Amino acid sequence: MNRATRVAVWLCASAALLAGCASEVRREPVELAAAAGEQGRRFSNGGDVEAMPESRYARRIAAGTKFIVVGRVAQGLVLKPTQTVLTVEGAHMHEAYAVHRDGQLVGFYLPVERAFTSLVKPAPMPLQERTNP
Repeated sequence: MNRATRVAVWLCASAALLAGCASEVRREPVELAAAAGEQGRRFSNGGDVEAMPESRYARRIAAGTKFIVVGRVAQGLVLKPTQTVLTVEGAHMHEAYAVHRDGQLVGFYLPVERAFTSLVKPAPMPLQERTNP
């Protein structure tokens, strides 16, 4: 194989490898604070929620998913799912809690990283308060 062919093969292989790599989930450190008067409240979402995190791996939260309030971050109320696990995907999988503000899902709180990752565009997420677990 001549030098030009080797370079062409290397360039093609490098391009294919880079195209298949997922990017890191963009996140910013946040502090989870107690949500006075809201801690422990339970909710479920009224309909399916289609969300697009900045990592571009779409997420769907099924209608009726149950949540409990675990606190607040600057971006909104943090809701931990109680009967399922939400994840955000990039180069790695991250456990995620919903961050809700003004009737919309605005992003996800990543509890292990203690960070927030936003959505490309907020998604409508009407909540219904639950009185029983």
